[in-house]
Amino acid sequence: MSKIDIVRLRKSEGISQKRLASMLEIKPSFLSAIENGRSRMPEDKVEKLRSIFGDDEIDGYIIDTPQEPYIPPHTHIHDEGDSLTQLLNHFHDLAHKKNHESRDREIELLRRLDNLSLRNERMSERIDELRNEVDLLRTENFRIKELLIANGISYSDISQKE
Repeated sequence: MSKIDIVRLRKSEGISQKRLASMLEIKPSFLSAIENGRSRMPEDKVEKLRSIFGDDEIDGYIIDTPQEPYIPPHTHIHDEGDSLTQLLNHFHDLAHKKNHESRDREIELLRRLDNLSLRNERMSERIDELRNEVDLLRTENFRIKELLIANGISYSDISQKE
């Protein structure tokens, strides 16, 4: 497999990364990722690069790289003796165990939440009942005060006798 040494090409032509990205109609961050080997240059952009610099110019900047087959994660066979693999397997097992424990914990918390909600509803109903009783007692107290005043009895006289 071969690729173009874009950094050397760009620098030999005296073009900034930002300018070349603009010429290729890509973001400078994507060009940076390509230059640093984190991303691959799309074929249409390779063709655009060839049209900008010409095939002869580009040929001097082609470098051969060993082709490593792409192996998607979790699809290749691990050497069980590899300590990194063992560590990854351990984390994998812990994550799945944690998921089961998390689900059990979540179910328990939801059950407790339901119980607390029911308790809260009962307490709210009881508070409403008590408020109604207080309102009735206030009304009765006010009625008694009015009767006392209507009969010429001072409320303060009664409270002092006690």
